[in-house]
Amino acid sequence: MLKRLAGLSLTLLLLAGCLPIAPPEEEEAEVEEAVDDGEPSVEVVPQVITPDNYYQSVLYDGTYLHGQSRGFGNSVVHNRLDLDELEIGLTRIAQQYFEPENYFFREGQFIEREELNSWLRRYDENDNPLGLNPPLGEGDTMREREENQPRALSHILEHNYMVEGENGQLNLGGIVIGLSMNSVYNFRVEDEQGRYYFYETPLSEAMIEQEGRRIAEEVVNRLRAEDRENGAFNEIPIIVALFREQPQESVIPGSFIAQAEAEPGGSLERWQRINQRYYLFPSNEANEEARNEADQFQRFKDDIQDFFDTYIGVVARGRYEDNQIQELTIEIPIRYQGKAEIVALSQFAASQVQQRFQGGYKVSVSITSVSGNTESIVILNPNEEPFIHVY
Repeated sequence: MLKRLAGLSLTLLLLAGCLPIAPPEEEEAEVEEAVDDGEPSVEVVPQVITPDNYYQSVLYDGTYLHGQSRGFGNSVVHNRLDLDELEIGLTRIAQQYFEPENYFFREGQFIEREELNSWLRRYDENDNPLGLNPPLGEGDTMREREENQPRALSHILEHNYMVEGENGQLNLGGIVIGLSMNSVYNFRVEDEQGRYYFYETPLSEAMIEQEGRRIAEEVVNRLRAEDRENGAFNEIPIIVALFREQPQESVIPGSFIAQAEAEPGGSLERWQRINQRYYLFPSNEANEEARNEADQFQRFKDDIQDFFDTYIGVVARGRYEDNQIQELTIEIPIRYQGKAEIVALSQFAASQVQQRFQGGYKVSVSITSVSGNTESIVILNPNEEPFIHVY
């Protein structure tokens, strides 16, 4: 590994809760022996230089440490694209506060699974006083009560960022929290015969941001409570970002809409708007609002279609920040009869990607079979030659 760190830091103290004390060595012992004091060895994965500038992950006893709420997001966020963007996008936001050269990544360890479940439920003074979603609204029917007070908060994702201290130990340097907010609240109502009816209520972005800011303040207060890890989180910055999910059936992921930092000992201040979104290619929306990339994509799509004698439904997703494209992900599903066809198409796609997309952003192409298996990938990073891998 790149670096192995000995001893316990604030982080390990928070993980373990207490320290086992190693027995003192006997005075007559003449040979020093290694004493297993119960402390896990801490190391980070080797650094690999990539344009994405990923964080190095922290390992404990050579093992990746999963978050306390591992897999929980699959139960509450119903669009996998949203869940992926929430997780990866949160690391991009973290880079604005914690330099990847100096900080290391670890999945969240401090919001317990059962605790998270209670936070995501509705507030109820008696049954669930920790609920962050509002109580049911007024109304004559359960549907009206749900619609009059929709649940805005869908999921909470915690990331920890570690930094090396003066003594070579890893310390907790900061926490980043992602609040995933519904753009459409989906709920069901049971009638007297036990039949379920499903409904949905759209949520405005203004309502999402208002609720998100309220919830963010409460989450920071709870993390900084004196009875949580003896108030240790008062000494580190906590970053909170609001993520707006797409409807369940969407083929593009949601996006982050706002972020704020609570400096050590302080509360969230200076909320910043995030101008981020995704476009689907081809689509009328992309043709109107991302015309340049829509034209480039259409020419590439025509190139690929002319290469094969059967129809190929090429599609793509473009990620934009401040109205500038950052990344284009293209998928080419095909029916093929032999691996030679995949090799030829991959080579052709690489040449056309280099020719058609010259905007200084990353372009990724996946060639897939009708069963969904990835057969090859083509990646073009800015100012580099295309990379091709055939499986």
